[in-house]
Amino acid sequence: MTAEPVSEAQREYQRAFYDRHFPKRAAAVRSQLAHPLFSSFNDRVAGLVLDAPGGGSPTPDRPVRVFEPGCGEGLLGAAFQREAARRGRTLAYTGADLSEGALGLARSAVDGDLRLGDATEVTAALGAGSQDVIVAKNLLHHLDDPAAFLQEAARALAPGGRIVAFEPRLGCPQFLLFNVLAARRERHYFRGQRRNAEAFATAGLRVLSCDRFSWLPYELAFVIRPEVFRRIFSTGDPARIAGISALDDRLAAAVPWLACYAVWIAGPLATE
Repeated sequence: MTAEPVSEAQREYQRAFYDRHFPKRAAAVRSQLAHPLFSSFNDRVAGLVLDAPGGGSPTPDRPVRVFEPGCGEGLLGAAFQREAARRGRTLAYTGADLSEGALGLARSAVDGDLRLGDATEVTAALGAGSQDVIVAKNLLHHLDDPAAFLQEAARALAPGGRIVAFEPRLGCPQFLLFNVLAARRERHYFRGQRRNAEAFATAGLRVLSCDRFSWLPYELAFVIRPEVFRRIFSTGDPARIAGISALDDRLAAAVPWLACYAVWIAGPLATE
């Protein structure tokens, strides 16, 4: 019976950290949103989510409903808007974050319904069957009880809907270094991918696939506040960006044990 106070203390610690952290990043976020190569990385993430099998099979005359708890400063939310437009689809985007500082930045980058609150609690407030896709990027390892979140996410999915979770891998050098330096915030990361598999199973979800994604240090190089890497790798040449993206995919396939992310796509057990 001691888990809840610990969970609340951890949640408040993270809220306070990110409320201090995000306002300092306003200039960097503007730079990241305008950076073609880094935007291409987020576009690849968004495209993978939007193309996930099922996704509620929305009809062309209805928006695809995407919910992103832990949306942060809106970098991926903005990519969802770009990728939906490229696919000729309208998007009904809902984002949520524990940090008001994060949402303050997201509001300038994303059109949609942005909600303040804990991921599990905000997800629990969604209507049953109200979402086609729920994406959790860098979220599960921040939660003391990821199964509780996933249970609420499963309830909020429309028939045929999908949950897509991107979780950093222990084998990825950049994430391992970063998370060692931020061990209190990232403590569940060190429990590895088995924890996530157990959470999906406990939540009554069937994992449809678990693949590796990305190898190059996009997020290490481009997310940090100093401009140095964004200036060095400032190409806007579509052909060069496409070549770098293709190289990233080849490296993730050829050297999967060093890939950045495990990408879990899951649906309710009854999903065919």
